Amino acid sequence: FRETPRESWPLSCTTCSQKKQMEATDVRNNARNIWDSREEAANILQRIQDYLPKEWKGRKLVELNERLRFLRYNPGEYFKPHFDGSYMRTNGDVSYITVQIYLNEGFKGGSTTFLNKFDSKDGGLEVVPKTGSVLIFQHDILHEGSILEEGRKYAIRTDVMYTKNASTNNC
Repeated sequence: FRETPRESWPLSCTTCSQKKQMEATDVRNNARNIWDSREEAANILQRIQDYLPKEWKGRKLVELNERLRFLRYNPGEYFKPHFDGSYMRTNGDVSYITVQIYLNEGFKGGSTTFLNKFDSKDGGLEVVPKTGSVLIFQHDILHEGSILEEGRKYAIRTDVMYTKNASTNNC
């Protein structure tokens, strides 16, 4: 996927609601490819499930969202401060936690930076991507994809899905 032409990597959209997305380059200007694969999501879950909360807000972990978002950042690209959106299925399953997998390193900038929503002078917590590392965090934590200065950054983002019925657990 590294050699995929730019036109194969559409500009990322910003989610406004469960069914509506729009391009908002003042918020984010990186590229994204979406690949839906329950099989690959299950493979990822197998590797990281020991690090995930088995229960969240009275719901049990059921699986990772099959919607794998492959992200690509070129120099000058960013995703300004935001909260991740929750994904809700028609059966009531909902996500609360983001899984971000870093696919490479060797670039300058491009950290995931967690920000203090109550103190804009606080520089936040910077997470520098390392190849193969996984960052797991709640959707409701303010963060940004800091501007990439040099090189190219690749990551995969998905969500941890929790079932509507707390008595069901497929893990």
